[in-house]
Amino acid sequence: MGANMTLQKINSLHYQRGVSKFGLLMLFLLLVSILTIGLKVVPIYVDHNLISGICEELIESGEASNLSTNDLRSRVGNTLRINNVRDFDLSDITMRKENGQAIITIAYERRVELVGNLDIVATFETILQ
Repeated sequence: MGANMTLQKINSLHYQRGVSKFGLLMLFLLLVSILTIGLKVVPIYVDHNLISGICEELIESGEASNLSTNDLRSRVGNTLRINNVRDFDLSDITMRKENGQAIITIAYERRVELVGNLDIVATFETILQ
């Protein structure tokens, strides 16, 4: 009877499912890391999509071909102020005209501190025609 009871205990332990405390801790640390990185990286891409969207809209409407570079920067700057984007240098936007069509280049680098001396660096170079 004693050997049979021991065998049942071993079999019941074999079929138990669940996560240990260490497993929960590792899962929690992984989720916190992903969330921290996401909260630092996502705003960078949202701001870039806003900036390139403004410039693309000006090109598609044909307004960009009638604007100077300073006028373009002013229009983008006004929209960025409305959308509370404060840390973008408007001199990173350049424009040239070829065959009467405006070509806008947005080239810049954004650096965000992650933890301690580790930084996340995002480099953008978008050419809109």
